[in-house]
Amino acid sequence: MMNSSPVKKYAILFGVICFPIAVWIFLITGKNHYRPLPFLGNYSVVSQGNGKMDTVYHSIPDFSAVNQAGKTITQKEIEGKVYVADLFFASCPSFCPRMNSGLKVVYDKYSKVDDFLILSFTVDPDHDTIPALAKYAEKYGADASRWMFLRGGKQEIHDLSLAYLMIPPDTIKDVKQDIQHSPYYVLVDKERHIRGIYDSTNPLMLDSLQGDITYLLKQYHTKK
Repeated sequence: MMNSSPVKKYAILFGVICFPIAVWIFLITGKNHYRPLPFLGNYSVVSQGNGKMDTVYHSIPDFSAVNQAGKTITQKEIEGKVYVADLFFASCPSFCPRMNSGLKVVYDKYSKVDDFLILSFTVDPDHDTIPALAKYAEKYGADASRWMFLRGGKQEIHDLSLAYLMIPPDTIKDVKQDIQHSPYYVLVDKERHIRGIYDSTNPLMLDSLQGDITYLLKQYHTKK
């Protein structure tokens, strides 16, 4: 009979090496990670008096835009919400369809969560009128109160792009396409802080986004 001891030794050694790696991957990636989310962007440390210091993180400023239902949306309407923001335009021939198909997955998963929203800002307000945005939203079955397709002024979109740590669309030049924009999803917490940025052209990032949304919402829900 063949001695199986060497095989068992190698199997045990393999398990000892691989198990911690598998646990580490499980904890920090995809839908099941438990690592704290960072605060992205510039920050400053200010004095509170009495020798105490406080960190002030980058935050999204006030804005005003109109959604596909013709309603004006400001920070007041999204106060107390975790949300994902992205830039798009309805006639985009490149990565927008894939990007918004990914957001459709997110929308379907979290559409019943009261404190979660999706904000999609058009970078082509000249052509993406409110009726055009309403028609575009219908393709994704988007409820205007849960997934908002927003139209603002060009300067406002420029400023918001910078606030979301993305390149303003009016500064990107491409001979193949008149309009360009960053292909990222941006996760924002209830205090207007950016907690994650995800490349929509990488399929693995969609799982990471959903994991981070779930984690962030859980942090708020367990505080209640």
